Amino acid sequence: MSIRHAKDFWSGVLFALLGIFFIYFAQEHELGSASRMGPAYFPTLLGAALGVLGAGIALRGLVKAPEDPEEGRVEKFHWFILFLILGSVVLFSLLLTTFGLMISLAAMIVVATLASKRLYWKETLIMIVVLDALAYFIFVVGIGLFVPVWPSFL
Repeated sequence: MSIRHAKDFWSGVLFALLGIFFIYFAQEHELGSASRMGPAYFPTLLGAALGVLGAGIALRGLVKAPEDPEEGRVEKFHWFILFLILGSVVLFSLLLTTFGLMISLAAMIVVATLASKRLYWKETLIMIVVLDALAYFIFVVGIGLFVPVWPSFL
């Protein structure tokens, strides 16, 4: 049987494998029952749902062809974009204790926006201001998280 819609097929396979992964590693804990759920019950249930959903999507990719042949084609994977996005999170975690929440969050946003094909500095600055304000009010004021807001050397 041939793959008719490669995007559906491979995304379904990925979902199914993730579901199996969660089921497998959840079994290190007690499963329990529906009336007395153990710590593995919910991850196992979600993993099973993800596995079934993935199998359904993969089967659909085998059966149904896309209307536009270009739509079903899997593109080349962009490793540089992945490293920029993950690197921005790592950069945030490395800068947080020294430079504080505001500057480390701004640096994370700037590095993550470099992954875009188009870079708009005006929108990026607006996003920095809005997300800095949201992070401050949610985590520092709302939750009372003890995190440095500004650099320790100021």
